[in-house]
Amino acid sequence: MQHFIFDLDGTITHPQPGIVGGYRYAFEKMGFPDKPDSELVPLIGPPLRHVFAHMYGFSESDTLAAVQHYRDYYYGQGGMYDAIIFEGMKELLHSLKDREKTLHIATNKGLHVDKILDHFGVLSYFTSIEHYSEEKGVTNKEIMIQNILDRENIDDLQRVVMIGDREHDLDAARKKGIAAVGVLYGFGDREELENCAPAHLVQDVAELARVLHQFG
Repeated sequence: MQHFIFDLDGTITHPQPGIVGGYRYAFEKMGFPDKPDSELVPLIGPPLRHVFAHMYGFSESDTLAAVQHYRDYYYGQGGMYDAIIFEGMKELLHSLKDREKTLHIATNKGLHVDKILDHFGVLSYFTSIEHYSEEKGVTNKEIMIQNILDRENIDDLQRVVMIGDREHDLDAARKKGIAAVGVLYGFGDREELENCAPAHLVQDVAELARVLHQFG
């Protein structure tokens, strides 16, 4: 059985308006107004805590407050639906399921991943969802991948592929010994992804479909 593990933001959906809106709202609430899109767009992908605590140096209490402000906007005000699914993605997921591939999600989103997937009509394609959860100790993509391997009793790592648009997706795959496919239509640039030595880099969903159908 071939297993494909998909990142969500920048891989399945283009979530820029909602996520940038969430960050802008959080920074304004924390006293940092008027941050431009050029500063906020590169924040798409990493966990919220990493962004506020490590990239911006917020204290623990300020990090918790900023994360809550972001979530108030993103989940409470509907920002999570301010996105589009990439053209051809639903058809790709359908074709993979038709060929009896097993699909999973590994995302740094912390809440309501199932609602987002359901909103775009693709929830039923996925066997499992791994998402960021400090309470459960799921704080990076390596842990998410390992959880999937354990839950599915996967011993043959050659039957597993990670698909993502940022270095934390591809680097986690490399560290766990599975193949990775980097997508260049998301938020990571070519240099960032090439540094992780993925098996393939693809320009669009059509090329991704051709590559994934070569596996298994």
